Amino acid sequence: MSLGIPEIRDTAERLKSAIAAERYETKAGLKERSEFGPLYEHHRLLRDPEVLPALQRGLAEATGDERRRLGWLLSWVADQRVEADLAPLEDQLRAWEASATVRRGPSLLPLRRVPARVAQTADRGERLAWSEARNARLEEAAALQIDILYREREAVAELGFGDYVEARERLAGINIRGLAREAVRILSHTEDAYREHLRRHARTHLSIDPEDGKQPDLLWLRRMSWLADRFGLPSVLAAIQRDLAELGLPLEANGKVQLDLDIRPLKVSESFSVGLQVPGRVVLVAPRVGGWGDCESLLHEIGHVLHFAYTGARLPFEYRALGDSAVTETFALLFESLVLDAGWAERTTRMEGPELEEYRRLAAFLKLGRLRLHAARLLYELELANAERPGQMAPRYVELISGATGFGYDERTYLEDVRRGFWVARQLRGWMLSAILRRVLRDRFDEDWYLNPAAGSFLGEILSAGQREDAGQLATQLGADKLTARPLLDSVSEWLD
Repeated sequence: MSLGIPEIRDTAERLKSAIAAERYETKAGLKERSEFGPLYEHHRLLRDPEVLPALQRGLAEATGDERRRLGWLLSWVADQRVEADLAPLEDQLRAWEASATVRRGPSLLPLRRVPARVAQTADRGERLAWSEARNARLEEAAALQIDILYREREAVAELGFGDYVEARERLAGINIRGLAREAVRILSHTEDAYREHLRRHARTHLSIDPEDGKQPDLLWLRRMSWLADRFGLPSVLAAIQRDLAELGLPLEANGKVQLDLDIRPLKVSESFSVGLQVPGRVVLVAPRVGGWGDCESLLHEIGHVLHFAYTGARLPFEYRALGDSAVTETFALLFESLVLDAGWAERTTRMEGPELEEYRRLAAFLKLGRLRLHAARLLYELELANAERPGQMAPRYVELISGATGFGYDERTYLEDVRRGFWVARQLRGWMLSAILRRVLRDRFDEDWYLNPAAGSFLGEILSAGQREDAGQLATQLGADKLTARPLLDSVSEWLD
């Protein structure tokens, strides 16, 4: 059977939409169990042994734009070959997560809802107890998680692109080991300032010594419950919609964007977005945990949604729906950064004076903490990828992640946040590029760029290109020599001023 590139592209586009729909329905709590295994079986063309060689032959013969498109297509198809092998195991894991419950005294919660309960619980002993009960349940899934990790290594090796890290680097087009050196630079450069702010906020808002902080404390701190009235989801969403309309990038995007704000027992605890058909149908899903964390997460996902919805409809599939995911992370982090802008916070929440200043200090600390978390997670995932016995990496996970954040993480969560393919590397590149883009917007359109229609037109041009360029190419187009941590570290200094 001779497979043509057009046939592979058509199948890939249909599969991409089907995966997005399944992800949305499962994470939004619209169905109890994921069914990725049957989905991949139904799209067997991409598992055909002739597909990757056909793409590699096409790539070797192509030039210019077609070569770029085929590079993105080859990378995505190879990733889906791995995902297809893992899908039955992933379905088992998601089924367990959907059915698992956690009991604390007379209260019984779905496992997925426990992080929200922890974030909402002011009593420290109670939130630590809920977290402990949840982590005890996680042990039940540990063996299955390890099975998935080993099977992933085997599936990546079968692709024939080198060892695990080398293959992931080649497929993503990222120097992951070079990026790890930037991660070390971020951690080293921000260490002293972060510890200083940690001491202050641990005592002021948590009433504990800084060395005693635990990850559940961080969840509660992110909610900023004492400012809950300022960050009600309906009012914040209305303010954001107003600002985007003024910017010239309405959130609704002429009916392309659907908002899912419903409360469901199995809905995940953080906002997420899905491009079901980019740019024609995009869904923004927001939970109702309450507080500042909802606002930050909502802004992050709005950045993704704008990128998906304002991508040019006439672009080829690879530029609309594939490409370098660091680019869409850039827009997510750009809009998320509005939480640090005093003018935006005052306009959105009506805070002022000492209340506004204390809020900005805490928001900057939390944002820096998340940057440090991502930097440490990349280092951890590299070590995990090279570990002969990954099941023994829990102590190292605690050492790296707790060391970076200043909050104690539980060993039983050491595989919970690992996303395949070094996704965190794309996040870090998004952090770096968003700092460059934010500086350009402020230099050209002033501090309140987010209200300037000229800035909206400028952003609209970049958004319309979808993911044609990668993060490094966009960085140079925006005036940077190359994509590094330096502009990001300059931004961190501004956050903490």
